Amino acid sequence: MKKPILIVIIVIALAIAATYYPWQQTAETESIVETTIDTGTDSFLDLPESNEEPAIKYPVPETPAAFVEEPESETSSENTSVVVDIVEVEVPAPLPLLDESDNAIAAAIRQLTDIAGLFSFESFIRHFVVTIDNMTNQKLPQRYVFTQKVPATFTVIKQDVDTALLDEKNFKRYESFVSMAEYIDTRKLVVQYIRFYPLFQEAYEELGYPGRYFNDRFIQVIDHLLKAPEVNGSIKLVRPKVFWLFANPELESLSAGQKILVRIGPENAGRVKVKLKELRRLLTTFSPY
Repeated sequence: MKKPILIVIIVIALAIAATYYPWQQTAETESIVETTIDTGTDSFLDLPESNEEPAIKYPVPETPAAFVEEPESETSSENTSVVVDIVEVEVPAPLPLLDESDNAIAAAIRQLTDIAGLFSFESFIRHFVVTIDNMTNQKLPQRYVFTQKVPATFTVIKQDVDTALLDEKNFKRYESFVSMAEYIDTRKLVVQYIRFYPLFQEAYEELGYPGRYFNDRFIQVIDHLLKAPEVNGSIKLVRPKVFWLFANPELESLSAGQKILVRIGPENAGRVKVKLKELRRLLTTFSPY
């Protein structure tokens, strides 16, 4: 029987694969410095001054509960009965060790044939956690890339040697990835996320966050992405050195994660945000309704 293991990662992974890395492929590789930014009102990104462990805001259940539809009631003139389907629930296999989890994840994701070639599975969970944690920074560390390079070339409409407009044809390149994210049953994603949450938590604590809770951080990042501005109309670019940058200082000062949602275009970004809102609701309530 097929088991969709850890598919929850795909929702955000698709957006990363389809936007950030192709954008960087338009120029020669340069070293990435992980730099934090002034987040203004995003107070959730600030670390507490004391060494006390912060309270967990969104605890993950130890055992994933099945999302079961409400029973159907059948009423007659003589009696009232409730019809409930008996569902056989498979007992999940023990979790692999974090260091030994790559093959299990690769096998599970390859069951989804339409995205089988999208990922690089070496240290997959660790690389995913690092990437999510850095989505609020200005740059994503490329040495933790967990996706294959996306085909096609990022295009601009040049105005001068070092100035251009973002070609809206790029938006179409991302539509298939957004559609794949929309197609995924978010309830099933969360069930599997709960099942494998200890591996996410272990990888997060390895980053130097002992006592901190990855699901809380995950929700923080989703909230941060949802604040990405909607940009309509032409987007001007400049190239002072190697990479194309946003000419608008406010756009250029956005985090890497928020820039992703600007680069894919307002329509695609709106669709991604709908999925992220659904994911957030389930990750904070662990209820299907």
